[in-house]
Amino acid sequence: QSLLLIWAAALVLVCAVAAFSFVRQQYWPVPAQEPEKRLENISRNAVLLGMIWGMAPLMVIPSAEPMGQMALGIILVGMMFSGAFLLGRIPQAAFSFVVPVAAFFILSLQFNYDPRNGYLSILTVLYLVMLGISIRWSHYQFVNQISTGEAVKQQSQLIGLLLKDFEESTSDWLWQTDEDGALAEIPMSIGTDKTEYSVMQKGLKLSDLFVENDAFNILHTCLERHQDFRDLALQVKNSEEDIWWSITGKPIYENGFFAGFRGVASDVTLSKASEDRIAYMAHYDELTGLPNRATLREALEKCVRRPLSPGNARAIVWLDLDKFKWVNDTLGHPAGDELLKTVAGRIQAIADKKDVIARLSGDEFALIVERPKRGNELTQFLDCLTAELGRTYEISGSTVTCSASAGVRIFDDGHHSAHELLKQADLALYYAKEQGRGGWALFEQHMQDEAQKRREIESDLRLALERDELVLHFQPLVDATTREMTSCESLIRWQHPTRGLVTPGHFIEYAEDCGLITQIGDWVIGAALKEAARLPSHVRVAINISPLQIHSSTLMTTIFSAIALHKVDPKRIELEITESVLMSDSDFTLKRLLQLKEMGFKIALDDFGTGFSSLSYLHSFPFDKIKIDKCFVDGIDSNEDSRKITVATLNLAKSLGLRCTAEGIESEEQAIFLRDHGCDDLQGYLFSKPVPVEQLSAFVELKPRPADVKARPETKAISA
Repeated sequence: QSLLLIWAAALVLVCAVAAFSFVRQQYWPVPAQEPEKRLENISRNAVLLGMIWGMAPLMVIPSAEPMGQMALGIILVGMMFSGAFLLGRIPQAAFSFVVPVAAFFILSLQFNYDPRNGYLSILTVLYLVMLGISIRWSHYQFVNQISTGEAVKQQSQLIGLLLKDFEESTSDWLWQTDEDGALAEIPMSIGTDKTEYSVMQKGLKLSDLFVENDAFNILHTCLERHQDFRDLALQVKNSEEDIWWSITGKPIYENGFFAGFRGVASDVTLSKASEDRIAYMAHYDELTGLPNRATLREALEKCVRRPLSPGNARAIVWLDLDKFKWVNDTLGHPAGDELLKTVAGRIQAIADKKDVIARLSGDEFALIVERPKRGNELTQFLDCLTAELGRTYEISGSTVTCSASAGVRIFDDGHHSAHELLKQADLALYYAKEQGRGGWALFEQHMQDEAQKRREIESDLRLALERDELVLHFQPLVDATTREMTSCESLIRWQHPTRGLVTPGHFIEYAEDCGLITQIGDWVIGAALKEAARLPSHVRVAINISPLQIHSSTLMTTIFSAIALHKVDPKRIELEITESVLMSDSDFTLKRLLQLKEMGFKIALDDFGTGFSSLSYLHSFPFDKIKIDKCFVDGIDSNEDSRKITVATLNLAKSLGLRCTAEGIESEEQAIFLRDHGCDDLQGYLFSKPVPVEQLSAFVELKPRPADVKARPETKAISA
C-alpha cells in the first residue's frame, strides 16, 4: 500500500509540473524554444508518464483479485488509447507513452502464473500494433490538413493581391439578371466608384438601358436565345452625356434550369470617342468635312451595282481648280485652305442632298450625281457648277479668281469598275483643261484611245534609249549674203521599228510628261558634239535645251564630259532656249546661262516674238543671238504687219549687238527681203531640210568619221 501511495504521489507531481508548464506558457511567455528541443521535452515527459502508469500493473496485478486485474487492464487500455489520441500529432511522444505502458502491463502478466495471461499478452501486443497504425494514420492526416490549409492560405493571399491590383486598375463592374432579364442585387463594383453604373437599378430590364443600334440587336437576340455575348459597345439611354458601355455576359443555370445572365460591364466612352474620331478621319476630309477618296470609291462601287432608273442619267464628275497653286504661292497656305472650304461650300449649295460630294486630294473634288434625262438637267447642272465655281472669291481680304475644270463620265450599260470610271473621268478632265480652263468635257472613247497611244509611245520611248533608236539630223544655216553654210541646228529624230522616222513634234511632249526629256537631252548633247568634231572649225552647231534640262543636275556634267571626249571648242556650240525656259525660277536660269557663257558657249533665244516678255528677257539674260519665228517669216510675202514686225526685230537685234537668224525660209523673196534688212543667217527648206550629217557634205567638207571613242571609266560614271 505504501508503494501505491508513492506511485500516486509521483503521478500527481508529474501532472502538476505539466499543468504548471502549460499555464506558464499561456500567461508568462518565455523565450521560444527550437521545435526540435520542444519535441524532445514532450517525448521525455511522455516516457516518464508512461513508465509511471506502467508501474501500476507491476504493483497491483500480482496481489489483486481477477476483478481488480480486469479493472486495471481496462484503465490501462483506456490510458493507452487516450495517450495515442492526445499525442497522435507527435508520433514520437505517442509511442514514448504507449510502449512503456504496454510493456510493463505484459511484464506484469508474466509474473502472474495464470494460463490465460498469455492470451492477454498477445491481445495487448495486437492492440499496441493497432494503436501504432492509428498514430501513424492520424499524424499523416494532420500533416495533410496543415499542408492543405497553408496552400489555401497562400492562394487566398494571392487572390486577394490580384483582386486588389485589379480593383486599382479597372473600372469594370459586375451585373446579373434573373430569368426574366431584370437586374438582380448586383451590379457590384470591383472598385469604389459607383457613378458609372448608377442607371443599373434593381428590377430594370437590362435591354431597356440602351439605345437601339446594331449592337443592341445582337444583345436582344442573345438574351432571347440564352447565348453568350462579348464586348458589345452599347449607348446608354437617358444619360446627360453621350455614354457608351462595353457589355459581356453569359447565361447561368441552376439545377439544369436557366436562371438569368451574369457578366461584366465597363465604361468605354473615351475609347469609343477615339474610335469614332479615327473612323471619321479615315472616311472624311478634315479640312472641308467632305467624304474623302476612300468613301467616294465605296459609294461609286455601290452606284455601279445599283440599277439606274430608265429616265435618269448618272455621272461621276471630277473637278480640279485651275489656279489653286497661284493662290497658295501668292497668298499663302492658310488662304489656300480658306479657298478650298469656300469651294466645298459652293458645291454643297448647288448640289442635291442625294449627290455624293468628295474631296479627293489637294484641289481636286469629285461628285456622283443623278439627274433626269428630260430637259438636259445634267448639262444644266454642269454649266451652273462651273459658272458658280468660276465666280470671284474674297479670300484673306483679296479678290481671287479661281475657276474649275471638270471631267464627266456618264454611266452607261457597259460593265465598268469604279476604278475605270474614275480613270475615264480624269481623262475627260485632262481634255477639258487642254480645251480651255473653266469648262467641262464629257468622256469619249477617243480620249482613252489617245491615252493608250500616249502610254504606248512612252513605253516605246523608254525602249528607244536602250535600243539606240534615236538619231540626229542637221539643218544648215547659211549666210544671208554669201549663201555659205555658217552653222547647223541639230534636230532629233526617232527611227521607230514600225512607225518609221518620227519627228520630235510626235514624241517630245510625251518625253516631257514621263520624265525622259532630260535623258534624251543628255543623249542629244553627246551625239551633237560627236558629229561637230567632223565639221569644219568655222561651222557652229546649235543644240536645243529644254526647260527641264536647264534645271537638270546632270547638265553641266554631261556638257563637260562631251567636250572633253570629242575635243570640240565650246565657242562652236550654240545653246538654243525658248522663252518657257526663262519663265520658271529665272534667278537660277540666269546663273546657269552665265556659267555656260563663261565656258565659251553661245546662247540663242529661239522663237523670238511668240512669248509675252521677250523684250524684258533680252535685257536680263546674256544672249548672243535671237531667232525670228517662222510665223513672222511666213507672212513676209503677203502681210504688211509681219514685215513690219520682222524689220523691227532685225533693227532691235542690231541695236543690241546681237546676231539674228530667220527660221522657215521657203522662198527666194523671203530670203532677199531678210538679207536686205540686215538678217545675218537664214534657215529653211529653201536651202535644205534637216538631213543626216553625211548629207552636209553638199555644203562643207566633212572630216572622216573616227573610230568609236570609248569614254574613260570615270567619265562614264559621271554621265550616268
